[in-house]
Amino acid sequence: MTRRLIRYLTGLVIAALIALGLHLFCIGSYSISTRSMSDVLQEGDRVFVNKIRSASNPGRGRIVLFKGHRTQGCQAPLFLSRCVGMPGDTVIIDEEGCRIAGRLYPKLPTTENMFRIRRDIKEPLMELMRGLNIPYRSAGEDSLSLTFRLTSREEVLLRDKLPRLLQIEWLPSGERRRHRFVIPAKDSLYRIDSISLLICREAILTEYGNRASIRDGKLYVDGRHRRYLFFRKNYYWMLSDNEDEAVDSRHFGLIPETRIEGNVWFRWYSNDRKKLFKRIE
Repeated sequence: MTRRLIRYLTGLVIAALIALGLHLFCIGSYSISTRSMSDVLQEGDRVFVNKIRSASNPGRGRIVLFKGHRTQGCQAPLFLSRCVGMPGDTVIIDEEGCRIAGRLYPKLPTTENMFRIRRDIKEPLMELMRGLNIPYRSAGEDSLSLTFRLTSREEVLLRDKLPRLLQIEWLPSGERRRHRFVIPAKDSLYRIDSISLLICREAILTEYGNRASIRDGKLYVDGRHRRYLFFRKNYYWMLSDNEDEAVDSRHFGLIPETRIEGNVWFRWYSNDRKKLFKRIE
């Protein structure tokens, strides 16, 4: 009787370990709580995510689950977006938006918009911007106000840190500039210019840590000015189908492979019976 019980308990432990391993490394089940991909996935849907990394996971055009930035004392939140940019892709930005692999997408975090604020809060605002390493791009001043340019991503960072006393009214002018950049691929030599430095800033500081610093719009590694750099990871560009409800690469910038959970693979539950047990493409 004792041996039978031991075998039974051993079997349960092994089954639990296999299930845990599958969940951690192969397939995970998640509940959808966002409308970022509402054309395909609805709030309340439950899906399986394929975590087995391959050349097609994450794949171009696939819906991908990835981790956002981790805050102190909290786990990194999960986000859902479509993978539109792969390592090595060239992203071309013009007046219409951005073009990746021949397809046009609107709204980028590098799109610079004009903002106006009261002149009396200039100093505390600039102090906060310096702390966030956001450059002050002055566009003009008068006796009551000043105007300056921010990218969409910089605006998100600044809004998140603004104390109540510095809450300001934002008046974007819609100014847009033309430029291009290449999404970094692992072990590829990458040219560093003003645009790539803006796009890859967090990736560089994360990969190179205290060895890297950015001063006066230039990159320094180990105290030496660098015009070219190797990246140790692959990076991706994520955009959500429902742009007004989403947080994606327009706000986070490049998403490293280490923060990607995997492709959304299969919907096993939905309030809409017609969508039950459907594979997600």
